[in-house]
Amino acid sequence: MNYSDVSTFSDMTLNISGPLSTDTTGSDMGVVRGISEVPELLAFQSRYQIIHGYLAPIICIFGVVANILNIVVLTRKNMQTSTNVILTGLAISDGLTMAAYIPYALLLYVIHGTRSTPIRDSYGVAQFHIGYALFSVVVHSISIWLTVTLALFRYIFIRFPRLGAQYCNIHKAKIAVVAVVIVVSLVCVPYSVNFTIGEHNFTDPNGVIPNGTTYTIQMKQESEFEKILYNINFWIQAILIKLLPSFLLTIFSILLVNTMRNAEKRRKKLLNNVPMSDENGATSASSTTTASRKQKKSRSNRTTKMLLAVVILFLLTETPQGILSVMGGLDDSFFMHIYLPLGDLLDIITLINNGINFVLYCTMSKQFRDTFLKLFLKNVLHQEYRRTKNTYTAAQATQATKDSDV
Repeated sequence: MNYSDVSTFSDMTLNISGPLSTDTTGSDMGVVRGISEVPELLAFQSRYQIIHGYLAPIICIFGVVANILNIVVLTRKNMQTSTNVILTGLAISDGLTMAAYIPYALLLYVIHGTRSTPIRDSYGVAQFHIGYALFSVVVHSISIWLTVTLALFRYIFIRFPRLGAQYCNIHKAKIAVVAVVIVVSLVCVPYSVNFTIGEHNFTDPNGVIPNGTTYTIQMKQESEFEKILYNINFWIQAILIKLLPSFLLTIFSILLVNTMRNAEKRRKKLLNNVPMSDENGATSASSTTTASRKQKKSRSNRTTKMLLAVVILFLLTETPQGILSVMGGLDDSFFMHIYLPLGDLLDIITLINNGINFVLYCTMSKQFRDTFLKLFLKNVLHQEYRRTKNTYTAAQATQATKDSDV
């Protein structure tokens, strides 16, 4: 196993930056002190790697298509809201993350297998690996912070409606998305200066594969300056890309749930105090206004619940991964014996989360569902309507003929 085999893209900068040398091919994993090997995890890793290279691209293809559909639907005129602007940015970053993973999985799992060889780990593949590592970390980190932005906007909108109308409009949402992209890129891109490509002599003990040279990613830590720069970048990544977003998502999730509960209590109390009709049975104007407000509030609650589902799923996916990656960066043995064997599993969980939002939107948002059906199934529904209408007309004509015969 070498660090070029590390595949957890959302933690790529943390995974391949462990204090150990990246040349661990052929070394005894047991030399890493601290936490010992876990045979069950190694067995799981060996079994799952066989299918991961095929399963991941399938999920990614579905996810890319789903996110393209999200972008098309969310950018329709009738869907223009500040929330949907952020969701569009999230769909773009998630789609790019999954699109980048397809060639990565094919190169390092399918085409030449998972064993390190001169053909699999060529210099060109190592260059691609560096580019992929940087790109995937940037776009996935953008997804994380857009999710935080989404939770912040929604909380302000439902907790402070007047402030929400002023500061959470479409224009401000576009500015927030652009700001997230710029700031995250500035935070992540400097980490690339720590990347370098190491050369390693390859010898097959069985004599089946020709001897040669393998190339893997490793971190520059030779000079004192490189070590200091590495440590600074590591903690910036750990705090700003992992720990802080998870903390904020947890706080906003709790606040959103409490705000929704309090709003529901106030709504029920208001409805109990408002008469539905006067003594003559005529519906009052206030009742009509209350019904309209109730309907509007119901739509707002459904939207909040949908967004809360998106936030919580993201939180459940990212928090354990962030904790594990930081622990792996601090403890060599934890990284080698716990984190590495779980890398592929963490990948597939994150990929599923990146592609599942389309399902959430369709099941929890009537407006999204109706817009999607109108855009993509209009002709199908129109043909079905015409077929049903023709069948009904024919049945009516047949019935009329029978009646006249009688």
